[in-house]
Amino acid sequence: MILRHDGVLDIEVRIVLETDDKQMIYMHWKGLRHGPKDVIDRLNRGEAVDPSSYYFRTTPYFETSSEGDSWLNRICSIATGSRVGDRRGFDVYQVL
Repeated sequence: MILRHDGVLDIEVRIVLETDDKQMIYMHWKGLRHGPKDVIDRLNRGEAVDPSSYYFRTTPYFETSSEGDSWLNRICSIATGSRVGDRRGFDVYQVL
């Protein structure tokens, strides 16, 4: 993560996910998070903050050799993010 001079958090993540049926999916995403200073301060303290009060968007991409999940290799997606304490949540949407 890089905190830019304009207060935007520039995030890049690379992670391997394991599905319930033990398939591996490599996920790489880049995103931006920013908002009013008081909201970001509350997030940084781990407080619950309404996700609509700040901007947290990512562009996830996937790679897998799993036949059942291979459709992920052929899509572009976007995601909205949220953070509560040390947990992050994402709603991921395929771009059609």
